[in-house]
Amino acid sequence: MLRSIVCSSAKKIDNDWNLKMKRIVMFAAVVVLAGCATKQAGVREYDLRDPQYFHTERTLPLTFPKIQMALFKHKTACGSAPKFSMDPRQTNYATIIDLPEDAVSLERAVLADLIQLQGTMMEESRVRVKVYSYYSDAAADKRVEQFFNAILRPEVCADAK
Repeated sequence: MLRSIVCSSAKKIDNDWNLKMKRIVMFAAVVVLAGCATKQAGVREYDLRDPQYFHTERTLPLTFPKIQMALFKHKTACGSAPKFSMDPRQTNYATIIDLPEDAVSLERAVLADLIQLQGTMMEESRVRVKVYSYYSDAAADKRVEQFFNAILRPEVCADAK
């Protein structure tokens, strides 16, 4: 009798454990599949930084605060300006994204990664700018030039010739 009670208890524990393991495995499978299903459509910042989308590189004789001031002046003069954002973990890195007004994705964006280079006795502080663009056509070249003009000549708007 004692043996039948112990065996039935062991079978119940074994069945409960199997049921719990099945639930855990099913939950893990659902989480993995849900992660696969939430793929973002369109071009992301990370995608634009691929070497195949590299457009140009320049060094500007400015600092981050001067670039931000130029973009504020450009927004005041022209109504819009590229968006400047500092890397929250590294103060010598920043990103500027210039999107067309009607853009819903980053396909037509001009993305620039900025690295602030510290001044030395021989050189002033400056910023290295690497520019990426999904398209490499005449329109993209024009947008890149407008991007740099917004920083270097903030009072001049793209429509004014």
